[in-house]
Amino acid sequence: MASIINTGISALTAFKRQMETTGHNIANVNTEGYSRQRVQLETRNPQVSPAGYIGSGVEVASIHRAYDDFLAARVRDYTSSYEESSVFYDRALQIDNVFADASASMSDMMQQFFAAVDDVADDPTSIAARSVMISRGNQLAERFNTLDRWLDDMRRQLNQDLEHQVGEINSLAQSLADVNSRIGALNGSAGGIPNDILDERDRLVDQLSHYTSVSTLQQSDGSMNVFIGTGQALVVGGVANSLAVSSNVYDSEKKEIVLQQSGGLTVNVSSQITGGSLGGLLRFGGEVLDDSQAALGRVALGLADYFNGEHQTGMDLDGDLGGLFFGLDTPEVLGRQGNAAASTAAITITDPSQLTTHSYRLDRAGGAWSMTDLTTGAAVALSGAGTAASPLVAAPPADLGFSVVASAVNGDSFLLRPTRNGAEGFRVLVDAERDIAAADPIRSTAASANSGTGTMSPGALTSLVASPTKLATPLTLQFNTAANRFDIYSGNPPAGPAIGNVAYNPATDSGDTLTVSIGGLGDFSFEMTGTPANGDRFVLADNTGGVGDNRNARRLADLQTANLMIGGTATLANTYGALIADVGTSTQQAGNNASVQENLLAQAEAAKAEVSGVNLDEEAADLMRFQQAYQAAAQVINIANSLFDSLLAAVRR
Repeated sequence: MASIINTGISALTAFKRQMETTGHNIANVNTEGYSRQRVQLETRNPQVSPAGYIGSGVEVASIHRAYDDFLAARVRDYTSSYEESSVFYDRALQIDNVFADASASMSDMMQQFFAAVDDVADDPTSIAARSVMISRGNQLAERFNTLDRWLDDMRRQLNQDLEHQVGEINSLAQSLADVNSRIGALNGSAGGIPNDILDERDRLVDQLSHYTSVSTLQQSDGSMNVFIGTGQALVVGGVANSLAVSSNVYDSEKKEIVLQQSGGLTVNVSSQITGGSLGGLLRFGGEVLDDSQAALGRVALGLADYFNGEHQTGMDLDGDLGGLFFGLDTPEVLGRQGNAAASTAAITITDPSQLTTHSYRLDRAGGAWSMTDLTTGAAVALSGAGTAASPLVAAPPADLGFSVVASAVNGDSFLLRPTRNGAEGFRVLVDAERDIAAADPIRSTAASANSGTGTMSPGALTSLVASPTKLATPLTLQFNTAANRFDIYSGNPPAGPAIGNVAYNPATDSGDTLTVSIGGLGDFSFEMTGTPANGDRFVLADNTGGVGDNRNARRLADLQTANLMIGGTATLANTYGALIADVGTSTQQAGNNASVQENLLAQAEAAKAEVSGVNLDEEAADLMRFQQAYQAAAQVINIANSLFDSLLAAVRR
């Protein structure tokens, strides 16, 4: 009789556990990270009898959770990939929207500025046109400055976000270490490790995957080691390492991620952090934000350099040579922390057309200089000694567009960013309308007695010597038929022997550009056509009173359409367009990746939910089934009780 009761009690206990577990599932249907639990039953050991073995009921073997490590790992991987692409896309889209917006970009401002230069070329004596040109120049400078400041603001926001993300990761890491300690303490105990604690641990790992890529390794005691990025140990058993945001050794405004290990060792892991929102932020800073600011600076630097070069070869309304129209800050050079106090380095822009948006590291070791392109990681072969007389440049035929003069001791290092601050310091230096150099300082005329068909174009001063002065004494170019050349004399009429000559063969050189070097001033270039007669003369003189001359203003306006940048293949507007295209391409690609990863994540989550998720319909059906089984087990006990009562009644008789 007792065996029947014991069998019924075992069933009651088992089915009660099943109903309790089902109720637990239903209660946690909306609990994040909860895995559905199931009661595993097994038959009790049978009892031996003369008739054979008799079953003795059922018992709870275990309560296990429905969980698939592979599906969970796949969800984490797709979560990290989606968060990285999504954050990268959101940040890059902000830059794309601003730079491509006609009302906020540089394209419209450059067009308005050069339109004002065109107006001066059309009416070089107009003070009103000159005033508008200066005003448009100031507006252009303000736009460069505003965009640069906005990018700096984005960098400050990025740094704050890095701090926040690192704080969240550290909090999760400590929670994981605490859970690991609890799991380790429970391992081997009578009840084993509660499923809810395992769910808590896996939920923390899932949350961590939103911030960075995660991989795990299960330990024999049930705890889990957690690795982030490309394999950096964040949690080992009950010990949590921590991340921190640190300033770059060259640039305090550039933040990097370091891993602080329990032994006190600190390792820079910025390049090893991948995936998640933290990886997306780091990618955005390195691939879009820094490059965009350098690209904007390249446009500003190219515009200032070429415009200044042309403006200085002109003459203003007062007859003076033109000065610098735009100003720029010195190209950015940052010394590494720990450099010798007297160590210095300075960049000089030599050819804006060769500039890229790259940054470089200059190192001094073993008494020699070496340079690394930080964008490509490639070594840059150098020539020169680094002195003012022999500056460091890329070894020919390579040309980086800049030279470096540096003085340092072995072990010193510098970060070179030739274009990074180009837009920051862009400004207009001319504030008086009369100082705009619209005219050319040299006037060319043909002698009235010339009898040949030779014709000289108005020409232009194309380069200046150091500390130039105006042409005081005219130069006379007299054609020498026998030698096919123009002999150059001082004065008009010529005085003394020839001081130089320039070759010209009418049969082969008609239409060519000839250049005459004017001592104390620079090179003057002009186009010669036709056949001069022997002794025909052309005079180069100071353009005194040439206030209506617009030759230099016209050349300034022509800079808008000249292929000056990117190796002589792009205009200034095209160079800015390349910036927009690069940002737009990166943004579009990130958006597409985010969409793909979002779909893959949804599929992975659905697959995981099929295994681990709670289905209320299924749980309700199970609850009814277990209730019926429980009632049946109770009936077994009731029958056993009736049998026992009947037996007692028979004995009493």
